[in-house]
Amino acid sequence: MAQDKKARMPKVQLDGWVRQYGGALRNYFRRRAPGHADPDDLTQEVFARLARRGNLSDINIAEAYLFQTANSVLIDSLRRTEARGGSAHEEFEDGRHGTESLDPERLLIGKEAVEKLVSALYELPEPVRQAFALYHFEEFRHADIAGKLGISVSTVEKYMARANAHLLARLRDGQGN
Repeated sequence: MAQDKKARMPKVQLDGWVRQYGGALRNYFRRRAPGHADPDDLTQEVFARLARRGNLSDINIAEAYLFQTANSVLIDSLRRTEARGGSAHEEFEDGRHGTESLDPERLLIGKEAVEKLVSALYELPEPVRQAFALYHFEEFRHADIAGKLGISVSTVEKYMARANAHLLARLRDGQGN
């Protein structure tokens, strides 16, 4: 029976510390922890460490001990985050990473725009279309295109200007057929 009473003693003391210091610890973590760290989780870890410790009766100044433990929890959390590359992670934002790109209307508009572009490309004469494709799709330089097609660099530049003007006009007009 005496053994059972000793086992419950730290829990009663710990419950009192949770009520007395829990809010102050959360505030401590809100001010010091980086934005991705949850103050409630860090506060819980402080009290979990104390619960694992067991006997709390030898702690003379509870507040000092709690905040020293809180500092250790914060340092450990920062180390874990750094070891896992946590500072390299980005928060998910709908506008930036979101599902709006999966909107069916937007997908249809994009598909129609690609079809207009392809149709407009096929309206170009073969050498102009080839020069455009080599530059934009194969990432050839103008000099390389000239060598491959057996034309001058100046002609490649004229073809590119012609293709760009044609595609721009077709896409602005909304025509593609």
